Amino acid sequence: MIERLYIHNFRCLENFELVTRGIPTALLIGGNGSGKSSVRQVLELLQSVGRGTNRVGELVRPEDFARGRSDVPIRFEIEVRIDQRLYKYVLALEFPDNFKELRIYEEKLIAGDGPVYSRSQAQVTVAGSPGNAEAKFLVDWHLVALPVIQGRAKPDDLSIFKTWLARTVILAPVPALMSGDSADTTLEPKIDGSNFGEWLSG
Repeated sequence: MIERLYIHNFRCLENFELVTRGIPTALLIGGNGSGKSSVRQVLELLQSVGRGTNRVGELVRPEDFARGRSDVPIRFEIEVRIDQRLYKYVLALEFPDNFKELRIYEEKLIAGDGPVYSRSQAQVTVAGSPGNAEAKFLVDWHLVALPVIQGRAKPDDLSIFKTWLARTVILAPVPALMSGDSADTTLEPKIDGSNFGEWLSG
């Protein structure tokens, strides 16, 4: 369950924080341009990372900076509770002068009170655990590290969080497209809900 979502310098959102801790259901309401679709796009972006998309250029574009302010990193933070354990994932992206695409500025995953891994630009540090020493290695700074880091044992905090992200269901239903008819079955709902019947059957 998502407990907190923070978005900064992305599209129309600056210093945006959505806290849903202790709230089973949340409904975003606002006028055109207020950021509802941008929140959904961030959730889709994080879902894509969980599903293995790691090229920064496939996730965010230079035009996504709020008001063109590329001197300040785009920052995403998500806190989720999975089986009573709190996970916090941070992804910050920068666009230095003379670069053609954004690169990683900061990335980290925290589970409970301890780090799973942290990253500054290309340098990744995976925290040690009983029987495993701390590991350090470099990852191309145009690649998100979460999809490429392998867990040491399953189920570990890394694989639990990645699986949760990948299986997140994101819907922005359009009632006029939801007939309820089911000609087939699927486990993957379309974001507009147009295959709701097939998904329910699946």
